[in-house]
Amino acid sequence: MPPRIWLDVDASSHETDGRFLTHRFHYSNSEFEREAMIRTIVHRNKIPLCFHVALLSMFLFSQSTAQITITQSGFTNLLTAGTSFYYYNSDSIPLPVNIGKQGGSNIYDFNGYKAQRTGISHVYAVGTIPTLAVHYPAKAVTFGATADSIENNPVFLFGTDTLFVLGEASLVPQRRFNHRVPYEPTAIFPVTYHTSRAYSESDYDTTYNASGTVAATNFYSGSDSVTIDGFGTLKILGRQFECLRMKLNHLTFSDKEFMYMTREGLLLDVSMASSQRDTGLVQPASVMLLVPASVVSVDQQVDLPSNYTLGQNFPNPFNPNTTISYQLSALSHVTLEVFDLLGRKVSTLVDATQSPGRHIVKWDGSSLSSGVYFYRLRARDALTGSERLVGTKKMLLTW
Repeated sequence: MPPRIWLDVDASSHETDGRFLTHRFHYSNSEFEREAMIRTIVHRNKIPLCFHVALLSMFLFSQSTAQITITQSGFTNLLTAGTSFYYYNSDSIPLPVNIGKQGGSNIYDFNGYKAQRTGISHVYAVGTIPTLAVHYPAKAVTFGATADSIENNPVFLFGTDTLFVLGEASLVPQRRFNHRVPYEPTAIFPVTYHTSRAYSESDYDTTYNASGTVAATNFYSGSDSVTIDGFGTLKILGRQFECLRMKLNHLTFSDKEFMYMTREGLLLDVSMASSQRDTGLVQPASVMLLVPASVVSVDQQVDLPSNYTLGQNFPNPFNPNTTISYQLSALSHVTLEVFDLLGRKVSTLVDATQSPGRHIVKWDGSSLSSGVYFYRLRARDALTGSERLVGTKKMLLTW
């Protein structure tokens, strides 16, 4: 008989034996009131991380950006059987990215960052999947592309004002059931900006072969800390969202993540080595965007051009206004300048560091005489310092 794991949030004892493991917890209201926190458990396997990211994305924010409050309703909206989320992942070697600053109010600009949609996950009640119901309470929930293809995904259960993570489950390629001791509260409500907490956990893994006998058992433990260290506006998908920034520090594994959460359910996760900075430009290990279907369509892509390009101005000829577009494949310091036919600089349109993606500049040539002009784009990679001439184009001003 495989081990059973249950959670009783009204009891106060906990006991184990070799085959049947029961964990019971009691938390008083006063304990909840003394400390609000957000907590996400992340392992080296990045599949569980995806849903921890999804979990945190459905927070409900107050109207005051400076005092954001997260309530349980955001989580219940997310963790209801039948909800779905689309996942977007960066390339295997992500481009550098600016993760912004602590505190707030800040602008976190990720417009144009490359992330291809890689799949969809559906939330399922454990009780509807017999293999899982043997190991976890029927009212718990988990997720997967289909009910029979769940792989290394977390199992959650709501208490009165707390959301618990019970462990992780896999039905493919082998049946694997992870049980977290003690069960950690993923969120204790309500939660506000500047919350922080350190915690530790132990995990017990059991893997079964095709015949149902135990193939392997593992035990590991770790320590983490989490702080909601920033708030402001997240710019992504060509839109703007109020957001919180959460720093998740994996002390045992020497890496960390920054998560940007919006009330609409959109969440961006940037993971990196602990040696990377907490602000500004960093080299991530991975970048993942989670988008509820209600925010963007199924077919929408979040793409970054693979190289630098300079477009032809439009209209051309023009009188006296025209528009110039260009694309950047990395965070870069950009100079866009206009020259006359003799090579004299007549205008500097851009001289600033800009995020990767498409940019548009409008130019008014009303102060100049009619004739042929050239515009030139140069870009210096903000991480490597390498500089390139992106291109030079000709345009005609007419009166």
